Amino acid sequence: MRAVFSIRTKLLLVALLLLLIPWMSYIYVRDMKTFLLSGQEDALSLTSRAVATVLHDRPELFLEDTQIDPASTEDNEIYALPLPNYININGDLSDWGEQAAQAAVYEPLPPGADASDANTEAPSRSEPAAGSPAPIPINEGDFKVRHVLGYHGRFIYAMFAVDDDEVVFRQQGFLRVDSADHIRLTLQDPGRSPQRYTMIAREPGRMSIYLMDEDWQYPVTGDPDYNLAAELSLSDTGYNVELRIPRFMLSSDTRIRLAVADVDDVDSLALEGLISTTPESDSDELSRVLVQSAEIAKILKGLDRSDTRIWVLDREKRVRAVVGNINTDVQYKQSVKPIFSSNSIREVWDFMVASVRYYYDIALRKIFTYIVDKPALSFADYERTVEQRNDEIIEQALAGDISTDRRASVDNQGTILMSAHPIYLGDSILGAVIVEQSTNQVLTRQQAVLENVISVTLLVLLTVAAALLLFASRLTVRITRLRDAADNAIDRDGRILSQRLSAEAKSGDEIGDLSRSVSGMLGRLSQYTSYLRGLPDTLAHEVSNPLNVVNSSLHNLEQENPGIVESKYMNRAKNGINRIGSILQNLTEAANLEQAMQSETREVFDLVELLENYVDGYSFSNPSQKFEVQIHKRPLKVEAAADYIAQALDKLVDNAIDFAAPNTAIVFKAQQIDSYAQIDVINRGSNLPEGMAERIFEPLVSVGRKDAQKTRLGMGLYIVKLITSFHGGDVLASNLRGTDGVIFSLYLPIYNPDAQSF
Repeated sequence: MRAVFSIRTKLLLVALLLLLIPWMSYIYVRDMKTFLLSGQEDALSLTSRAVATVLHDRPELFLEDTQIDPASTEDNEIYALPLPNYININGDLSDWGEQAAQAAVYEPLPPGADASDANTEAPSRSEPAAGSPAPIPINEGDFKVRHVLGYHGRFIYAMFAVDDDEVVFRQQGFLRVDSADHIRLTLQDPGRSPQRYTMIAREPGRMSIYLMDEDWQYPVTGDPDYNLAAELSLSDTGYNVELRIPRFMLSSDTRIRLAVADVDDVDSLALEGLISTTPESDSDELSRVLVQSAEIAKILKGLDRSDTRIWVLDREKRVRAVVGNINTDVQYKQSVKPIFSSNSIREVWDFMVASVRYYYDIALRKIFTYIVDKPALSFADYERTVEQRNDEIIEQALAGDISTDRRASVDNQGTILMSAHPIYLGDSILGAVIVEQSTNQVLTRQQAVLENVISVTLLVLLTVAAALLLFASRLTVRITRLRDAADNAIDRDGRILSQRLSAEAKSGDEIGDLSRSVSGMLGRLSQYTSYLRGLPDTLAHEVSNPLNVVNSSLHNLEQENPGIVESKYMNRAKNGINRIGSILQNLTEAANLEQAMQSETREVFDLVELLENYVDGYSFSNPSQKFEVQIHKRPLKVEAAADYIAQALDKLVDNAIDFAAPNTAIVFKAQQIDSYAQIDVINRGSNLPEGMAERIFEPLVSVGRKDAQKTRLGMGLYIVKLITSFHGGDVLASNLRGTDGVIFSLYLPIYNPDAQSF
């Protein structure tokens, strides 16, 4: 079966071609992404070349003993001093060498300041102490700390020389970790929650280290942390602590805070003082440890960008300087759901518009997730230092090759572009510059462009689809109205009821032309139909004279030649003349019947009574034929012209008698079906040929048989059709089920005094 598509469906399918616009835009933006990434790689190559050019032939920048002036550090930065050897974590500060002389002295906050939380502590820093790290004499009750950071190999070391008049160790049975003198360490990586560690001891020696809660009171798990190591030893003025932190816990992006907590009262175990040994900025951010060359860091400081990270390595792949941060969070505009808060018309309208916009944005976000590779809101790339990485690009740069590469971030949520350039000392390689940048910027721009293109295209597509749907609906309604008008212009019998279509007659487009064309066609058909209706009268008038001449001539011929009366040719001639006359009579009767019925007066009568009287009369005039009457409902009131109903029954009975089998009865049934009176005329005999049940009521169509009692001209049943249609009824023919024979069913509307009569 063929698929049927309406005009609206076809126009909507055509509108789908507009989807080619966002598809083409997507292809363009996708290619543009490749172009932008290539340009970004070229820019990184130029940056790495520029940094390497500045560092060429400057070996002094890569010396291990480069001194750092702690006073020159900026806010939120603290340099770890290079140590000559590994530090033995035993509480003895003698192996710190000259670096201990650069320890800074830290004192508590002034009276009245809040010292309950290290996160709010801003210590005052004194000038570095000169000479050896011997204890500084202090007054009774003073609380001071001398502190310095250093690095060697894979570790960061911290030294604390604490002047405390009352050293309190952790007591047995106390669950709270802040109930004794202790060291606090806070580490925070970008995008992650801070990790808090407390170092506390029950006696001199190895300290216990726990991961703490936000209040610094209880351990998170209760199990010590073995990545860190700390040792406490008593001194004449208090105690000393050496702390070792693995380098993998302190990447270039990790922030740090160190603080020393003092508890003096062994009964209350209350916190008496808290000294932070790391600087803080006005933004209250933690400090960053710079394990690098201060001179190189100063050179690179002007190149520090929020989305670019620059590494400077020596030949041993040790980090000499690093600036910048590529772990940049990408912020997306979030839709805020509107809240209804007023009943005023203006605010109701604003609420409806905001609601539509909100759900439109939500729908677009869902669509974008299937089309656009959304860059990660944030990604981690700070868990590994360069020493822990094994990127091929670093090996190539240290071998003298200039190269670029791409790699995934540590958590596989982002893509990092890398460019490496060697640093030369004459013909030898002094080190390498590694410049890194994430692709988030390009992906964000790509997403923004695609979102704009898709949003605009989707809006245009919806607008065009709505316009096409409205146009198709309007077009469909007009065509449907024209179709209905054309159907109503001709009845089911083919008679033209209206010569002009009012629907779309005044329209100026093609549908209006079609309406006017159909109206013209109906006018011409009406003229031709009128001609056909008058044709029987014309034929009767024109043929009657020749027939009279022929008939009179045959009569005169019989008078002149009496013997010719018995001639078979004479009988054939008379039969032919009689047949022609019968045809003309039937044609004239059918042509004039409809006009005659228009002037006939209708009356209300009982159809059952009419049927019974009619059957009695026909039984008297046809004694050799049996008739049966079956009444299922009485009375059956109808409003009609009784003479014409009788004429219709007469035609049906003539037809039944002609085709009835010998010794069979013609049965009449009277019953009510819904709002119609039904009269069935049943005769047993031959069946109607296949396909003749509808055509038998057309003019000049008949089904004859060799043993029929009369010659059928095909006008009787046509007259029955005219009579029943005029009275608002119908007549149907069908073969009997289970036996041979035909049933003609005549339907007439039941009289309803409350309804308008025909």
